[in-house]
Amino acid sequence: MSLSVRESTPPGSTSLSSDAKRDSEPTTHWVAQGSVADLPIWTNAFVGDGATDLDLECDTGICATERRCGEWAIRTVVVPAASSMPGRGFERATRQAYRRLLLDIPHGNLLRAWNFVPRINDSAEDHVENGSADRPDRRDRYMAFNAGRFQSFQDIYEDPAWFPVASGVGHAGEDLILHLLHGDGLPRPVDNPRQVLPAEYSEKFGALPPAFIRAATIQSPAGEFILVSGTASVVGEDSAHAENFDLQLEETLDNLTVVVEACRAGFTPGHLDHWLVYLPDGTRRQEVLAAVERRWLGHQIEIEFRVQNLCRPELLVEIEAAGLAVGTGGGS
Repeated sequence: MSLSVRESTPPGSTSLSSDAKRDSEPTTHWVAQGSVADLPIWTNAFVGDGATDLDLECDTGICATERRCGEWAIRTVVVPAASSMPGRGFERATRQAYRRLLLDIPHGNLLRAWNFVPRINDSAEDHVENGSADRPDRRDRYMAFNAGRFQSFQDIYEDPAWFPVASGVGHAGEDLILHLLHGDGLPRPVDNPRQVLPAEYSEKFGALPPAFIRAATIQSPAGEFILVSGTASVVGEDSAHAENFDLQLEETLDNLTVVVEACRAGFTPGHLDHWLVYLPDGTRRQEVLAAVERRWLGHQIEIEFRVQNLCRPELLVEIEAAGLAVGTGGGS
């Protein structure tokens, strides 16, 4: 198997040579920058050379920009110093930021979102009145983020039939950073029958659910493009194989296999050109590469690795993927 492997190097770190990468692992947690440099390299096929960068009007407390190229654009919204906000303030800031992210974009043009949440697994830290005593708000910051995000979709689209493909992970910076690929892509939402729809999660994962779909196909300039959300070891709605990296990795690859087949019959994750692998522990990189080689020998996949915390602290690996279903075949 021929794999092209890229590391996402945090600011201030030294990039490793090709020889050094074979003998060492990325361990520094990644920091989002609030620019298209945060995004996987396949997005250049939509918004790359010749794109125009614009500053967008926005409310006090957030920054918004957009990179446009023809019918396609990547919109970015940043909430500075979001890591220091208490839970309910963070929820309100997320709602405000997501409203700006979605504003004036037709529902049918929502393609792919990336959400980089600071202190994602920490407590929301609020207290609410319960009779005469206070009790801690047991939400974590990802749940507070989900509440703000879900409300923003209701604000803008009232009752959306579906949400964009998305990833929601932590990063080591202070800001909440949101990116949205949008344009005339005719998305077709795709479900994973092994998993509960995110919009139907029970309240044990938060009072309001995460607003994303498992995968979609869209019409790109080169043909039909498959987009797969960040995928982890989740069966139904529950995390599987807590604290066992090997079993979580296999479950994650099983989920990827099922959802890619649902996107296009006869396709496997090995047909997709680009993967982005999120690892809370960067020393597990070689195990991912070995598992890919076992499953899809003979395929070529360009893989990026980042060291980032995931939406649930017990999850140890998350993988998102993208590639053409028509026109390239993914490099077999």
